[in-house]
Amino acid sequence: MNERKAPRAVMTQLALASAVLVSTLMMAACGGGGSEAAGTPVIGNGQTGGGTGGTVASPKMSIALSANTVTAAAPATVSVTLKSPAGAPIPGQVVTFSTAGTLGALSPASALTDGNGVASVVLKPASPTAAGADTVKATATVDGKEVTASTGFQLTATDVAISSFTADVTGLSAYGQTTLTVNLSGTSASSPVNVSLSSACVTNGKGTLTPATVTTSTGRATFTFRDGGCGAVQRSDSLQASVTGSAATASLTLPVASPAVSSISFVEALPQAIYLRGSGYAENANVKFMVKDANGNCVPEQLVELSTTTQAGGLTLDGVSAVGSAPPTVVKRTDSKGEVLVRINSGTVPTPVRVKATLQGSSISTVSSALAIAVGLPSQLNFSLSQGTRNIEGLNVDGTANTYSILAADRLGNPVPDDTAINFVLMAGGQIQAIRQTALNNNGVATATANFVSSSPRPGDGRITVVAYALGEESFLDLNGNNVYDAGEPFQDLGDVYIDRNFNDFFNADRDQFIPLAVGTGSQACNPWGPEPGATLLATNVSIPSKPASCDQAWGKNYVRRAIQTVLSGSSPRPVWGTSLPGDLEVYGNCPTVSLTTFDANGQGYTRADPPVPNKQSYFVFGQHEVKVPGKQGSIYFIAADNNPEAFNPLPAGTVISTAATDGLTATVVGGSPVASSLNPTGVAINFKLDDKSTTGTISVTFRTPGGLATTIPLVINTGTPAGSRCN
Repeated sequence: MNERKAPRAVMTQLALASAVLVSTLMMAACGGGGSEAAGTPVIGNGQTGGGTGGTVASPKMSIALSANTVTAAAPATVSVTLKSPAGAPIPGQVVTFSTAGTLGALSPASALTDGNGVASVVLKPASPTAAGADTVKATATVDGKEVTASTGFQLTATDVAISSFTADVTGLSAYGQTTLTVNLSGTSASSPVNVSLSSACVTNGKGTLTPATVTTSTGRATFTFRDGGCGAVQRSDSLQASVTGSAATASLTLPVASPAVSSISFVEALPQAIYLRGSGYAENANVKFMVKDANGNCVPEQLVELSTTTQAGGLTLDGVSAVGSAPPTVVKRTDSKGEVLVRINSGTVPTPVRVKATLQGSSISTVSSALAIAVGLPSQLNFSLSQGTRNIEGLNVDGTANTYSILAADRLGNPVPDDTAINFVLMAGGQIQAIRQTALNNNGVATATANFVSSSPRPGDGRITVVAYALGEESFLDLNGNNVYDAGEPFQDLGDVYIDRNFNDFFNADRDQFIPLAVGTGSQACNPWGPEPGATLLATNVSIPSKPASCDQAWGKNYVRRAIQTVLSGSSPRPVWGTSLPGDLEVYGNCPTVSLTTFDANGQGYTRADPPVPNKQSYFVFGQHEVKVPGKQGSIYFIAADNNPEAFNPLPAGTVISTAATDGLTATVVGGSPVASSLNPTGVAINFKLDDKSTTGTISVTFRTPGGLATTIPLVINTGTPAGSRCN
């Protein structure tokens, strides 16, 4: 029995041992257990060789030269390829290069492998006389493992000299070309050399060399030089030939002819407009010309004679004044860019002026574009103020906007300069931007606009005065045309600026705001205009506020000014019948004296005045009275005033008036809606008609302001024979 069981026990033990071995191997393969490194190596493909644990494979490096013979004229490229044991490229690794001896030089000494695992450097002789053999070595460290590769190379010394350096012409014409030849000694077919040229003209951008370098093994190198107008800046070109990697050089001086001047062109005038001497604005401009050759290139060192086309007002050219009847003239030399710059200073007369430029000793010339010399200062007569809307909804509404615009010109009607400061002021009723600068609009007109909004405090009559002013000059009539004020010429004597609260052309010290600007004013009576031509043109009015007894009776600089009135209209209507407007109605109720016009069914009208009209400014309230008409149809006229109890003001501009009527009656607004921009109330006309069955009806008249407030007032229409105005 035991002999039979023994083999089975042995087999069981062997099976167990095998299982343990397999389990151990599986644990080793999966990285479990033990202290040995597990898994697949980063570089390499696992363990190799016999023995316990094996050996990790190293990366592979190969090295190659683009040429085994290296010369100064023909350096070699050293390329190293780094791969994993499995043959995959290893990028991003630093490779260091060196030579075993001192014959070779590497540039640079290290490089980074690219995506293909390749790193490259340049190998050249350490000196032009280096000769013999040497070894180049590459080294890299990957995952702590150093890998190297090396290869040998041969160096051949460059012993070349320049035997001659010549041009095929003795002197080069402007914009011409020549062939330059460099002959060498000591070259051989197995040792090519690089020859390069440098040129002062090329360096200055005044010429070209083709090609830049020549590689030759025949002992001869040729180049083509083309002049680019170099003779305009230098009399000859300095050329130098050199052999790369050697001390061999040679120089050549090539005379270059200056190009002939072909034209003078005007470049610019900055600024394009200047102003009279003493105006306080820009009084000088720089005018630039350029001298050019036939190729359009600049020509420096040329004498140019410059003169103005006028001498009006004593203008000067580079500080030189006119001599007798001859305009100011100067001679200047063009700079390295072929440009000449001359300065014009204005005189006392506004005029267009041009500068003539002539190449000295020739007929080549040109003139500048017109440069304008303007007065500059705004003139009182040419200072105009306007507003966006005359009647805005601002009596009881804050923030209603309006605009005030100045158009400003000098005494000859030319736009004042950009950024001329304009002040805007008012006493009450809103806020306005204080200072605005002029700018040319799309029409080339100098304008400045200030924004306004309504706010407290508000005057009881709802009327405000806005004043705009700027430093300018008093207007005068230039009777002799010399553009200078002369004694005896009519002028507009201006006093101090003030805000005319009542806008009545009368200074009231208790109500009006005095503005003490203290320029060009005094304590005398303002100069009377006298007879024509000054009486009408130079007369002031309510739009030119000038405080009495504040003039100096002398023409000069002063604050030009303009004033304008704006109505802050109420939002609620107070429409009235007025004796100054016809009305085809008969009024019943409490009413003042009135004159009315009525129309019958055939459109025939007649006037009733019962009793006679003593005062054409009498009004009575619309809507509080019955309208009696002789026929079935007619027209009603009334005045659209606002509800300000202290004044008779218009409704806000833009107020829309509409009608609705009861059955049997039709009514249509035929005029006066929307309300116009006006300082005074405007009239409204309504046509109405009763049908055959109706003898009475009611018209509902609705007033809707720009702010959205709607007010409806009924108006009763009855047919009957007019019996005149009947009032209680």
